[in-house]
Amino acid sequence: MIRLETEGHLDAPPATVWQVLTDFAQYPAWNPLLPEARGEAKPGARVAMKASAPGGAGKRFGFTATLVRCEPGQALEWTGGVPGVLHGHHYFRLSPEGAGTRLVHGEDFTGLLTVLFGRKRIEGMRRGYEGLNRALAEHVRTLVTPS
Repeated sequence: MIRLETEGHLDAPPATVWQVLTDFAQYPAWNPLLPEARGEAKPGARVAMKASAPGGAGKRFGFTATLVRCEPGQALEWTGGVPGVLHGHHYFRLSPEGAGTRLVHGEDFTGLLTVLFGRKRIEGMRRGYEGLNRALAEHVRTLVTPS
C-alpha cells in the first residue's frame, strides 16, 4: 500500500465543508481534481466520477466509486479501481479546529500497478490533491464570508 495524504485548515465549520464535498453536482464549479461526479452521498452508493490526470494537459479518466463512509461533518470516503491491479481508498476526514475545520485528505493505493509505478509516481500526484484542498478552501470561504 502507498498512502498519499495531505492536510489543511478551512475557514468554515465542518457542516459547511460537508455540504460542499457531498454536492457532487457542483464539483465542476470548483473541483480541479474531480471535475465531474454524479450520484448520491450515502453509504453504498455508486458515484460516476471523472478525474483530471495530474500534468495530463486536460486529460480526464472516468471511474465509478463506491461510497464506503458518509458521516455528515466527519468523513466522506470511497473506493474504486480494479482490485489487485490498481485500487484506491480516497478519503476526506473533517474535524473542528477553532472556528473552522481541519481537513485530512488522501488516498491509499494498492495493487500491482502501485509496485510498478512506485512511491515517486504516486507522490507526483500530490500537487493535484493539494490543488483540490486549495480550491475547496476558497470555495467554502465564499460561502461563509458576507458579501
